[in-house]
Amino acid sequence: MKNEVKEIKTDVCIVGAGPAGMLLGLLLAKQGLDITVLEQNPDFHREYRGEITQPRFVQLMKQLNLLDYIESHDHVKIPEVTVFHQHKEIMNLKFDTLIDEESYCARLTQPTLLAALLEKAKQYPNFKLLFNTKVRDLLKEGEKVVGVYAQTKPGQQVNFIDDYVFEGDLSIQTSVTIGVDGRNSTIEKLGKFELDLDYYDNDLLWFSFEKPETWDYNIYHFYFQKNYNYLFLPKLGGYIQCGVSLTKGEYQKIKKEGIDAFKAKIVEDMPILGDYFEQVTDFKSFVLLLCRMRYIREWAKDGLLLIGDAAHCVTPWGAVGSTLAMGTAVITADVIYKGFKNNDLSLETLKQVQRRRHEEVKLIQNLQLTLEKFLTREPVKKELAPLMFNIATKMPDITKVYQHLFTREKPLDIDDVFIFQDELKLETSIPS
Repeated sequence: MKNEVKEIKTDVCIVGAGPAGMLLGLLLAKQGLDITVLEQNPDFHREYRGEITQPRFVQLMKQLNLLDYIESHDHVKIPEVTVFHQHKEIMNLKFDTLIDEESYCARLTQPTLLAALLEKAKQYPNFKLLFNTKVRDLLKEGEKVVGVYAQTKPGQQVNFIDDYVFEGDLSIQTSVTIGVDGRNSTIEKLGKFELDLDYYDNDLLWFSFEKPETWDYNIYHFYFQKNYNYLFLPKLGGYIQCGVSLTKGEYQKIKKEGIDAFKAKIVEDMPILGDYFEQVTDFKSFVLLLCRMRYIREWAKDGLLLIGDAAHCVTPWGAVGSTLAMGTAVITADVIYKGFKNNDLSLETLKQVQRRRHEEVKLIQNLQLTLEKFLTREPVKKELAPLMFNIATKMPDITKVYQHLFTREKPLDIDDVFIFQDELKLETSIPS
């Protein structure tokens, strides 16, 4: 039996319903454009995915007048970062020394943030979201991308035009396709984009544990210890999320040595975790994240654009990835909105996104490359890393470095039409 093929026409097709994809879809739907967002997973529920947002995210939400709405959902505010070496404090950074307002990181689970953005987007009938939908190919006319070919399984379909749940093949025709589908982007592969940077030296091994009574919940901690380096973040529900810094490929060696040897090293470094690790008997509770930094040489092709991690993936250090991606999403919304308004979605128009975002993205990536030098666990160097970090934190211009990493000096240069009113109303800025 031949699969049913359904044809859909939409102004913009967004592939990937992460923070950047959902924010982009919301902002463009607000302007009256027909938006179709495709997500290959069945829902938003995934662990260890960019759940810390920097003060620059708080600034961005305030600029869009979405901050009160976002913070009406469960979240934790993190006002400072503290770094330790062998349990002795060597650096403390309070965000209110960098910026007068919005001086905190906001910890939201990614499902919470995405659900909040979806609730806003649902108010626009021109916004559509299809879960369980995998892009299989690009639709082309000559060299121009004019849509995607996808396959969808039963799942949530928001504001979809039919009353029934569609299952089968989709032929989606669109004026512009935007790949926001992460560091393993399908759109990047199908579009045959070229890499300009592919840096990968370290891994981060995540796990979560119930907060001990003595733990200061609302602080972002980093520890240089004998065996490993550790990143600790508050997690909703009374838990702490921990990342163990590893060199590339080290986790495979750890697993060969066995769970007991690994537990012993962690408890030696962090005795406070002793009670938790008494209950750990295997590696099932750990999730490995490759700390890979990538940059696509040219983000745009005719009819096709990559943004977010698909275009400029950063490492977890500084927890800036999702914030950086959402900044790119907002600039993309501005470029696409003006492109429709001026009837110009040419390749040169799409290239504006990269031109407007290149400086900030490269600044963050270069700061991360410097930071990763302090995370080395090579013999000799690992003993010097905390000392060098301690010296670096006392340099005269270090505050400026922190400001570049965590805050935005001025608001993004975007059209005022993207600012939400307190009572959401449907706008039709672009005539159909």
